[in-house]
Amino acid sequence: MDKQDITKATTEALGRFGNAAHQAIDLYRNGGERIATIAGERWDTAFAQAKPQLDAETRKNATHAKDVFARYYSRAVALTADGAQIVVDTFVGATIAGVERVAAYKHA
Repeated sequence: MDKQDITKATTEALGRFGNAAHQAIDLYRNGGERIATIAGERWDTAFAQAKPQLDAETRKNATHAKDVFARYYSRAVALTADGAQIVVDTFVGATIAGVERVAAYKHA
């Protein structure tokens, strides 16, 4: 194997790593959305059962709290997934650039 073959194999492996990492991030994002949906459904069921025992102000506050918590959770999942994608892209890009730079280096 010469230098070009090693460089090509290494950059292809890094590309596969990047693709796999992005797939894992997508799974994390989808799983977070599913958890939010399930939690929302469970909240709605519990709230419907407790609703007759609550006064109007408490019902309003509980509904508002649910909306706020759901928004924060959704933002947290999106922020962490987006950040992870940036990290993967930066790592893969920098590593490929480093491999190509080393391959281009000629020992004087």
